Amino acid sequence: MPAETQDFKKYLERAENLFEAAMVIAKRARQINEEIYQKKRDRQILEELEGEIEEDLLHGEEEKVEAEETYESEENPVVTAQREFLEGKLAFHYETGKK
Repeated sequence: MPAETQDFKKYLERAENLFEAAMVIAKRARQINEEIYQKKRDRQILEELEGEIEEDLLHGEEEKVEAEETYESEENPVVTAQREFLEGKLAFHYETGKK
């Protein structure tokens, strides 16, 4: 997927500067990525508990193809985080230093 040109003015409407916007988006993208990883890990654990591990060995190649297709259809976490930021779905604040 080719990169899209971004209008920085949109980001500056939601944040004080571009660095702040980039940090908020990056943190949310990491959270989304972690959620995806946990879902995949949970699915894997459930499959192992159900005894499907033997079938996986027999049909490993088929599963790899399906996993690649699923991965390609998922939206990039950074793109999702950017969209959430621009739509105002992300709330962020600064922690005050403890004295």
